[in-house]
Formats: sequence, C-alpha cells, structure tokens
Amino acid sequence: MPKKPVRNAFYFYMLDYKEEQRQKGINYSNLAAVADAAGPLWRDAPPSVRTKYDEIAKKHRQKTNFTDQKFTSTGIPISVIEQNEREAKEAEEQEIQDIKNLVKLRGFNNTAKTLDIYVMDVNCYCKTGSDYIIGESTLLRFNVEEGIRDTYHEIINPGVIPVGYAYDMKLSCKEFGLEMPDECSKKSNYMQILANIIDYLKQQDRTSKVLPPIFTMPDKVAPVQNFIHQLCRRVAEDENQFRIYKLDTLFFTLINTLKTRADEGFPKESLALLQLKKDPFKYSPGIGCEHHEENDKSVECTLSRVKRWSYTVLDACCPVAGVTARPACHVPPDYDLESIQVYQEQKRGRVAPSVGGYEFNLSSCNSSLLSDSFLDTTSNITTDSSRREKRVHVPLRMPKADYSQAIRLAPELTEEEFPSLGGSRIGRGRGLGGSLPKLKTEK
Repeated sequence: MPKKPVRNAFYFYMLDYKEEQRQKGINYSNLAAVADAAGPLWRDAPPSVRTKYDEIAKKHRQKTNFTDQKFTSTGIPISVIEQNEREAKEAEEQEIQDIKNLVKLRGFNNTAKTLDIYVMDVNCYCKTGSDYIIGESTLLRFNVEEGIRDTYHEIINPGVIPVGYAYDMKLSCKEFGLEMPDECSKKSNYMQILANIIDYLKQQDRTSKVLPPIFTMPDKVAPVQNFIHQLCRRVAEDENQFRIYKLDTLFFTLINTLKTRADEGFPKESLALLQLKKDPFKYSPGIGCEHHEENDKSVECTLSRVKRWSYTVLDACCPVAGVTARPACHVPPDYDLESIQVYQEQKRGRVAPSVGGYEFNLSSCNSSLLSDSFLDTTSNITTDSSRREKRVHVPLRMPKADYSQAIRLAPELTEEEFPSLGGSRIGRGRGLGGSLPKLKTEK
C-alpha cells in the first residue's frame, strides 16, 4: 500500500490559492503548476497566515492519526532507539554516582577498607531469546581489611534442554567444564537459590531494607542481571531491589579513595579494567570448586573467577591502605609473601641511575616502566662510594660430552699421491700440463 503524502501547511495554502484563482477565471491543470505560482507568495506570507495554515495541517494530522515518526530499515522507530540510549546513559551516570556515594561516604570516616563488597559471576549454557540458561553461579564477599570472608557457590540444573540448543549447550559444557542438564534428575530449586542470595546479601545488616549492590565484570553484567531477574520472576519477587554494577568502576573509586599520595591509584577508569583483565592470579591452584578441580577446569570455575577478581583488587588496594596481606585472604594460599616482600625491599634499595653525573630519584610510575635488567645495568653508573661489583654470568650447565677425543689429525700427503697434470687431454681442450713444457722460462 503506497504511503500517503504529508499534508503540510503549504498544501492547504495551495488549495485556497487554487480556489481563489478559479473564481478569477484562472485554472491550473495540476498541483505542480499551483506550487510554482503560490510558492513565492507563501515565502513572503506574514506569520499570521503561516500560523493559520499550520493549525489546519496539525488538525488534519490528528484527524487522520498520521505521525511524523521516522523508522529504521527494520521498522523500529528512531525515537525508541534514542529513548533507550538516553535511559542507558542515565543508568550509567546513576551507577557511577551510587558507587561514589557508597565508597566516599566511608572515606570521610576512614572506614572504606571495612566496606563489604559483593562480587558475582555465572557460567551460561546458552542464550535463548532474551534469557540466559545458567549452569553455575558464585557470590563472594570481601573487604580490604579482612580479605575474602565467605562465598556462596551453586551448581544449577536447569532441567529441560531447549529444542534446538543441545549442540550449543554441549559446546558450553566443554568450555566451562559443566555437565549436560539431566532431565531425569531433580531440577534446581530456584526459589531456594533466590532466598539464599537475599540472605547472603543481608547477613551484614538484616534490618536494612536496601540490598547492597552486586559487582561483576562489564561483560558479565547482562547475564548476572538476567539470572537475578529470572529468579525473581519465578517466585514473584521485586527485581528492582537488586543492583548489578561494574567491578572496574568500584575498583577505580575504591583505590582512589584509599590512596594517600598523588602517585597512587589509577588516573583513569580504563586502567582499572585493564588490571582486572590481566588476571594475574589466573593459574593459582586450589581456588576452584571440587567439581572443576577434578576435571582440570579450575580456570573456568565461577568460584575461582570471583576469587581471582577479589585478589586483584586486594593486591592493589592493600599497599595503598596500609594493610598487611595474608595468604588465603588477600592473596592465594600458596603465595610466599615473605619472599615477595624481600624482593620488593631489594628493588626499592637499588641505586637510581645517573645521567651526566646527576642522580635522580625514580617515582613509582617511572620505576614500573623500567625493567629489572635495566636497573641492574644502570646501577653500576654510580659514585665511587656506592660502586658495586660487576655481575659475572656463570653458565647454567657445563657440556657433558668431550669432543676433543674424537678429533683426528689430518694425514700427511706426498707428491706421489697426486696424479700428473701433463700428457693428457680431455675432450677438445688442452690440459695445463701439456702447455707447460712449451713455455719459455729462460731469459
């Protein structure tokens, strides 16, 4: 069905102009001729005339229910897209402000390092429509002073496999170390899982009606939020009481609140996200659940993942807050903190390099950019009083095989073992030996 043309104010002005000219005896064959004649008059028309025809066009649009909405190629109104973008921007600004209020209010009375932070992660089988099918979830609580306090880990059996998604779920099981949903086994109790999550979030203050926010990585915000909303829909619970925020925003705000010097913390929020993505504790043993440890998939375990995120935040915030790190609380249990502290003290005690006879001190930012080998080589360029011995490189191993015994001396050769060069011709050419007697060597 063809789209109706827009009936604007000029259209109704042309109709009146055409009628006036017809009464005068001037007839136009079509509206194109009327537009050519009425166009100059419409451009010079006073505002009162334009307002009159604007009102006529507005009433006509309301009467015919015609809207001036623009659509995309897929039929989605552009106004809806713009509205969603505005809402997303407002939600992001509200999230940043909420995190600042949560952390900086504790910073005024120096209690930011005792603030309990809740971190959550999920493993998804697949996504069907707008919902994620979750197979594993973990919720963890920690603070800077005490480290990791406790965790709530759950392996979830969603029951029925959606039609057409068996292969996707099989690939996810292989990737994340999960078991295929068993339709014969008992399905997980989602009501109990939601009750456990609410009790876990309220264990710090059960009298408060507002639940603390849950933090996760930016790419996990949508799955975690959808998982919580699915639980709420199944038991008719209010889903607006849960707040799912980005962990990198909290990391950036927390360390900058705890810092006491200008060279500490992160100048940009993107550096906090970069530090979390580095995952320095990725291959720490013994921090996953029993199921993933047996299957050698501890790296993909949600319990291991939330612990590694927490260790990364604590590893950066503890020195800034003046908190002594403890194994299994602030760092993995197998970390030798004494050796690390000795190495850090030795690194701080290295003499700074001198340029042109003038020594300068390295700030924390500059020292992080210099490698250890550079500091070792430049530490020799010091004054006489602080001169160090030159480093001697000793090979790691000596060669086991002695090849000198296998070397044989070359045999002595005599003139009899070489054939004579004269008296023979090969092919059509002449040998060198045949031409030597003909040479006149005498003067």
